[in-house]
Amino acid sequence: MLKKFLKYVIPSICSMVIFNLYTLVDGIFVSHFVSDQALASINVSTPYITTIFSIGVLFAVGSSTIISIYRGQDEKNKADKVFTMNIITISLIALIISVFSFFNSEWIVTILKANADVFDYCNIYIKTLSCFSFFYIVSYCFEVLLKSDGFPQKSIMGVCLGAITNMVLDPVLMGIFHMGIKGAAIATGLSQLITFCFFLYHFVFSGKSHYHFVKGNYPWYEYRRLIPLGMSDCISEFSPGIMITIFNIRINEMLSTGGLVTFSIIMYIYNLVLMVMTGINQGIQPLISFSYGQNHEKNVRTYHKYARIMVCICSVFLFGMVEIFARPITNAFLDINNVNFIDTVRALRLFSLVFLIMGQVVITMGYLVAIEKSFKALILSLLRGIVVVIFCLYAGSYIFGVDGIWLSCFISDCICLMVALYFLYKG
Repeated sequence: MLKKFLKYVIPSICSMVIFNLYTLVDGIFVSHFVSDQALASINVSTPYITTIFSIGVLFAVGSSTIISIYRGQDEKNKADKVFTMNIITISLIALIISVFSFFNSEWIVTILKANADVFDYCNIYIKTLSCFSFFYIVSYCFEVLLKSDGFPQKSIMGVCLGAITNMVLDPVLMGIFHMGIKGAAIATGLSQLITFCFFLYHFVFSGKSHYHFVKGNYPWYEYRRLIPLGMSDCISEFSPGIMITIFNIRINEMLSTGGLVTFSIIMYIYNLVLMVMTGINQGIQPLISFSYGQNHEKNVRTYHKYARIMVCICSVFLFGMVEIFARPITNAFLDINNVNFIDTVRALRLFSLVFLIMGQVVITMGYLVAIEKSFKALILSLLRGIVVVIFCLYAGSYIFGVDGIWLSCFISDCICLMVALYFLYKG
């Protein structure tokens, strides 16, 4: 079981981390080739990205869970129908979002509360990226389904292909062709197109997939089950967008654009750590759901235990790395003589306390989804992603000043961890 656990979880972690490198690489190149304001604008634009990402998660996780349960019950025809129905639905939704975003980019930037220093940068970035939003949403849905299809290694190959494309195009478009932040968006978009094509080939042309596109009467009623199952992970992905928007407003009130630059750098590292935890979570979900479908309670408990042990190891390691290398990490984005450098290093070290506990909350949400306790997972997602963290932000910044901003996520996750443990052992 341990070998199978590692077979699914390690590629899943790698896929999520590499997926996150798109924005991380964009940030590094934008800060060097454009400006600090342009770097801050990517962070302000992040809620748009997390929103479209969360829509892919909603349908991907929900359908993956149902399909894995049907596979465990040896109901292949039902699994194929859910797979086909899901791809049709998410493709139509993704197309509508792409068109809407392109023609309403200024309205989206206004909603995100971008200040005058970053407004134009945000508008260019979102409008350009919206042309590729279809591929962004559907390729992520394919990536999750590819893991539940039994090809976790192939999922990381597709994500790596996209990441390499992005890393090559960023310096070319921004450095050689001087396309600025528009070049960063085009590089990210084209990399998503490449990833989409790679995954589409597997499901349609490779002949190796266990899932097949089928005609017939699709079980649309399954959305009553699918959406609640995917909602927890959807909110987990969507809520950082709300959190970032609220944080940007509060930071702008207290620290202005300099604080936004600091927060942008922190968010790149936070999202990278979150992707590690999410990778473990998504790696175990098909295993737990499959075992749950077969009524193998011992296997369910064992996979859950493995996940918690791995989360503990990763949490301590990543916290230590950030504490030790906070200055070099900051230096990747800001020159050491930059006026924000010292403040950013200190803020990053304070903020990194959350890395010690956030994974346990994420794993609990995923476990509850995998065993179809979606309502508890939804409550936990809402508390962690929106309600408690926003309360802690304003309460912390009022009591502790600027330090309260950087400690608010740690305090919030401490509270949510208590709720998570209650749901697991008492709820």
